[in-house]
Amino acid sequence: MNQSFDFRRFLLILKLDTSEKGKSYLMMAGLLLALLIFLMLPIAIVREPSMILMFLHALALFMVVIFGGSLYTNQAFSQYGSSSTGISAIMIPASRMEKFLSALFLNLLFVVPLMLLFLKLHHYLTDYANAKPTIGTFRYKPIPPDALTYFVLMYIMIQGFVFLGSIYFKKLSYIKTAISFFVIYVLVTALSLWQANFLAGNPSKLVTFPFTSWKVSYYALNKHYDVMFPSVFQDVVYAFPSFLILGMWYISYIRLKEKQI
Repeated sequence: MNQSFDFRRFLLILKLDTSEKGKSYLMMAGLLLALLIFLMLPIAIVREPSMILMFLHALALFMVVIFGGSLYTNQAFSQYGSSSTGISAIMIPASRMEKFLSALFLNLLFVVPLMLLFLKLHHYLTDYANAKPTIGTFRYKPIPPDALTYFVLMYIMIQGFVFLGSIYFKKLSYIKTAISFFVIYVLVTALSLWQANFLAGNPSKLVTFPFTSWKVSYYALNKHYDVMFPSVFQDVVYAFPSFLILGMWYISYIRLKEKQI
């Protein structure tokens, strides 16, 4: 099979993937969209203010966007998971690059709008709820920018890990990927917290997320600091997840080449 990229052939393999996975993808998209609205809309409807309604937004971020989006991404190379579908997938007359880009395109077509929709709804519904005359002096506080930035970057990296896991592991790909990511996440987070505490001189309180600023408090001195990264270094920090997911995509392509041999 010619391994050069042909746009016409790419459209054909994309059409094939859509016909095979389109129904399940649309059903999952509809389910996640319904759950997203179900969890986020009450803050704009319920008259009596309650922090539980804001907690539902956080729940939507974790359960629908991050968890649901990763379940979707895990289907990217599902056809290679069993011998019955793997052989036929390998025999499709298309280059490896065309098969890879088809899976990647269908994945991005869903996971990117999912996060953007959450961000748009979160801020819009929070502002709308705060503007209601029945709310009085109570005000809903949206997810802090540092935390939201952290979870968006985490979402990007999780998508890369799960995309790689869907082609790297033959069986139980999601479970194996989740375990691998959890172990790496715990180690990196622990190292980050240790480093922050060490450099800050073991403060009384330290609140930080990887890739974001440090909020440091020294109760004995009654001092509180918000330590920001230098602007140039912050740009590098924000770019790291992008480079990481590009690396994950490249390794996924190499793994696909190994399966095609």
